[in-house]
Amino acid sequence: MLNRITAALLLIAATTATADESALEALVGTAGKWAGSLYYLDYQSGQRFAIPMEANIAATPDGATVVKRLTWTDPGNLVYAVELTTIDRDTGELVQAFFRDNNGEHMRYVLTDITIESADKWQLVYEHNGTDDDRPARIRHTLTRESGLLISKKSVRFLDDEDDKFFERNGSELRLIEPRSS
Repeated sequence: MLNRITAALLLIAATTATADESALEALVGTAGKWAGSLYYLDYQSGQRFAIPMEANIAATPDGATVVKRLTWTDPGNLVYAVELTTIDRDTGELVQAFFRDNNGEHMRYVLTDITIESADKWQLVYEHNGTDDDRPARIRHTLTRESGLLISKKSVRFLDDEDDKFFERNGSELRLIEPRSS
């Protein structure tokens, strides 16, 4: 009986490790220069706005961390940001650090869905509890790669609201301009 339990636990751990490695490999595979737009929902007007965005993505030499250098044009102002992403091998969580304007954030997400058809066709969904519009919220990120297109969506469900539906808060749509060779 104990051997069966041990074998089952090892199988679960191996499956999780494989999923974690596949998610990280997919992210590392986005290395290159991307351009497109960042869009967001303005809560006051309810309108969606889009602004130009570029992403230069690289992986550390060991392939353990993805480094994303972002620029976008906020009306009349060029914004620079850096995002670091990895998968925590111990917990299976997607871990990010985001830096902009002398400020930084550190976030940990539960990977809720990993669908990988190929190196350039996949989707990762990851979630955490946080705040949006100064309200407690469940935040869901969906990152989709479809060949030379990288689509990111942030959806929000307010935890202090009876409506349990997610709505799209912001995202980006980027096209691969220049792949980075390994």
